[in-house]
Amino acid sequence: MGHGRESHFTISGETIVSTSGELGVLSKTDTGWLFISTSNERFTFDTAGKLIRWSNAHGAVHQFAYAGSQVTVTDNLGNSLTFTEDENKQPLSMTAPGVQITYGYNASKRLTSVTKVMGGQTTLRQFHYEDPRNNSWLTGITDERGVRYATWSYDDKGRAISSEHADGADKVTVAYNADGTVSVTNELGKVAKYSFQYIKGVRRITSIQGEPSANCPNSNSSFTYDSNGLLKTKTDNKGVLTTYTYNARGLEISRTEASGTAQARTITTDWHPTLFLPTVVTEPKRITTYHYDDQGRQLSRTVEER
Repeated sequence: MGHGRESHFTISGETIVSTSGELGVLSKTDTGWLFISTSNERFTFDTAGKLIRWSNAHGAVHQFAYAGSQVTVTDNLGNSLTFTEDENKQPLSMTAPGVQITYGYNASKRLTSVTKVMGGQTTLRQFHYEDPRNNSWLTGITDERGVRYATWSYDDKGRAISSEHADGADKVTVAYNADGTVSVTNELGKVAKYSFQYIKGVRRITSIQGEPSANCPNSNSSFTYDSNGLLKTKTDNKGVLTTYTYNARGLEISRTEASGTAQARTITTDWHPTLFLPTVVTEPKRITTYHYDDQGRQLSRTVEER
């Protein structure tokens, strides 16, 4: 949804339910489908599942028109660009006023090059897949200057085990331990061990263990979740506990920082009944009230000191 990820839903009668922990709302319309995200972005699809319109609460609108392998996107200011796609819906080219971009792929349909022509100049960015075990594993990027600025390596299972920039800068290594934990060593040699729990098929971090070093403070922290995978408690590296509660829509309605101490601070949130927008946020020393129009655009914000 807007970031290349997939959100899955199941339909049972008139009810549409997310199966992937998605907090947005999908509804059927006379002309297709409408998805409203938690940030009040609206994605309109036709009956074939093609995206035909996108809008946000700030008034930005993108319209999508399809003609064979071409997709033209036009915004509310009249600007437009056109993509051509291959049979896998991967972009082959993008044309807009003053710029043309072409995309190249390898036999595994992985992006290998982006060539941009703009202002009479041509630049090239390359993506490398050099591991003989699998030519779909991204191993590096060479930028428009011809400099190899990123490199990755993998184990036999295709899991990333190292990442670094040019000349070994910012190098991080990853070890996958037999007990299911993961140890990450940063460029300064500090090791942090991550533990996980699967909830509804999603792996959640339950603890981070990292002892202090000369260059880094300790990173010990822990997390618990409810049956839906929503964060229930968080304990930071100083032992400070934060607790969370949610409504039936999965939206946070209460958060208590430094829970169980004299410094405890609770923040509660009331939400719009249909939009993913707060209407009242109550803090120890103030109450903030919001009003919106039907499109989710903020009309007013009032702060009352307590």
